[in-house]
Amino acid sequence: MAPYDVIVAGGGPSGATTAFYAAKAGLNVAIIDRSCFPRDKACGGLLTARLLDELPELRPYIEPVIECPSRDVNLYSPSLKHRIDYVFPLGTPWNVRREVFDHALLEAARDAGADVLTETRVTGYQFNGGVKVTTSRGDFRSKMVIGATGPNDMLAGQVRQRRNLNPWNDREMAIALMWEPVVGKEFIDSAFGDNRSLLVHFKPGGIEGFGWVFPKEGRLNIGFGGYKHSMKLVKLREIWKEYISLLKKDGYFPQEHPVPPVKGAPIPLVGPMKATTMDHTLIVGDAAGMVSPLSGEGIYYGMHAGKIAIKTIKNALKTGNFTQAYLDAYHRDWSMVFGNELSDLAFFSRMVLKMPERMVYYGTRDKKLCEIFADLFLGITPGGLGKKKPMARTLFNAVRYPYFGLG
Repeated sequence: MAPYDVIVAGGGPSGATTAFYAAKAGLNVAIIDRSCFPRDKACGGLLTARLLDELPELRPYIEPVIECPSRDVNLYSPSLKHRIDYVFPLGTPWNVRREVFDHALLEAARDAGADVLTETRVTGYQFNGGVKVTTSRGDFRSKMVIGATGPNDMLAGQVRQRRNLNPWNDREMAIALMWEPVVGKEFIDSAFGDNRSLLVHFKPGGIEGFGWVFPKEGRLNIGFGGYKHSMKLVKLREIWKEYISLLKKDGYFPQEHPVPPVKGAPIPLVGPMKATTMDHTLIVGDAAGMVSPLSGEGIYYGMHAGKIAIKTIKNALKTGNFTQAYLDAYHRDWSMVFGNELSDLAFFSRMVLKMPERMVYYGTRDKKLCEIFADLFLGITPGGLGKKKPMARTLFNAVRYPYFGLG
């Protein structure tokens, strides 16, 4: 078999998008994933509006699987004494089911001309003037490989060793637990209205993170996540039961339904890796830490990185230069687009999680801070807001309401 130009390891949104744009560029591409698609993924399933703006070529595949928009969000303080009610003026987020969304993107890659190999496990890589990818279906050869299998990506681990980067620790990794119980459209219409309001609860059960409820058409996406070191100190099953009980009490979960089971996934929340290349190799998506440290949203960043990567891939194939130094152009390109944004989000996330009660309280009294919250969560402003704007607004409110809770 002739070698591929590119083999993408991982068929999630980041990998499928990379394969889609590579195939559209006329490259000989294979995408390999161990799962059988359609397959589900522990995730909130919320798309930011700019995803469609930045990746218009994928609109025909994404728009048909959008279940509904959400037009507002309710943010609760840990004590539940304070709540921000915010209507999105623009940049409405869209709800999808990951099982359907991911499959649609994989089919987009297939339609563009990529070979799709599912139920195929990658077991190793050998680099010698190219790449030999060893799998459960035999060996495949390519000129380049893309690591897109998530936080524990094998190629990302090799990049870390090559570039002297430490692995993520428990204070940099989060665990997200969620489930999507079927509750029926009638219940969702009654409880969440036409706006399909999003719910966010800071520090449920005291964990360093937040819980969420994202309504779909006939299902609820319910979950909570927090830093791994914090999650290890609590009884997660009890917190899950308490969270469901809270939602039942407030009318956001059917009284007669049993407590649903949960599934989980690791999420890196410290910001992206300081290096995302080595010879013949690029890393995209969660594997590279391209996740908002504030909201845990990584779909947009990973998919956008997959599109950005094509320029470097094409240049490498054209010149025959697959060295780390040459491929670092990819790292510079995505860093220029959203690297500072992720860095700023990491800074602001630490601030919000240190004093969520106060931040939500301020938000109930300051419309501008509400807008900043929504922007940071949804990434409405290209390139991010920077650190100065949210910091200045927070300090303004600290002076404005010196007696917390009494202002």
